[in-house]
Amino acid sequence: MRQYIITAISPPIGACCYACGTSCAAPISVFWLFGVVSIIYGFMGGPLGEPQISWYTVGLGVLMWLISAVWALLSIKGVETDQCHTLLGNKDRHISPRLDEPDPMDEVKRA
Repeated sequence: MRQYIITAISPPIGACCYACGTSCAAPISVFWLFGVVSIIYGFMGGPLGEPQISWYTVGLGVLMWLISAVWALLSIKGVETDQCHTLLGNKDRHISPRLDEPDPMDEVKRA
């Protein structure tokens, strides 16, 4: 439960710590930073320089934060599925090469 709360508050930390540092941690960070900056910018008036809060900009920031949190949670679920060796996991579908198979790169060298 703790990992889900951390991921909801800070998706990049959740993606790096609990999703085994997958390659989606960088895009999750970009979406999350865009959300945080949009929320702060919306409270300062937004792109139109309004004297009050720009709720459209704040809403866009919350939406981007939500997208990054859902993405990170889905990444964590994928890692958990892999570790449990379920039917949807990739670990059980991995085929190791046989030692007596010829190297495919030898064909390239001969050509």
